Amino acid sequence: MKIIGQRVILRDPIKKDIEDRIRWETVETEWLDWDAPWELENGEPFDPEEYRNLMNKKLSKPKNPNEIRYGFQICINNRTMKHIGWVNSYFIDDNYCYTANNGKLAIGIDIPDLDARRKGYATEAWCLFIRYLLDKGFEEIYTQTWSGNTRVIGLMNKVGFVECDRKKNYHMVKGKLYDALTFKLDIGKFNEFYKDYFSGNK
Repeated sequence: MKIIGQRVILRDPIKKDIEDRIRWETVETEWLDWDAPWELENGEPFDPEEYRNLMNKKLSKPKNPNEIRYGFQICINNRTMKHIGWVNSYFIDDNYCYTANNGKLAIGIDIPDLDARRKGYATEAWCLFIRYLLDKGFEEIYTQTWSGNTRVIGLMNKVGFVECDRKKNYHMVKGKLYDALTFKLDIGKFNEFYKDYFSGNK
């Protein structure tokens, strides 16, 4: 499945993406300083071979074209079709904590490719992903970050997210405490931004 925008294309994963992700997890790792950096200290180390086997197994299964996608890979919409990152989603409970069960839908985005930063790709990718989820019937969409990630907070505010929960001094990053932030999409604000963005006013 593909969703084609002006700057980017959202698409299902392909086999070539596996090696990109391994490179981003092991060599080009700057993005990990911003995406839940506390997990670097407390989480399991990334195992390239385990990841490669898992993804090859997933990609070997046929994908139902009508199945709701909870994530996409991001490519630049030009002749290179360069793979630059992904959008994803997960569920949180009523306390805004991750849950393996169904709950409130939260979304995320990562663009590890440094050359693809500050070019509007993240904004458009999120707009396309949010529009897709709303069209699939999701009435509430959330996102989360930490107070030190001012760059992504700016993106959240821009597309129409509004802070709805703050857990003070919740995450330790490089010896300093930061707040855990949850935002809820204001659909009216998003729709206005989306309309202006794709009409060329943003």
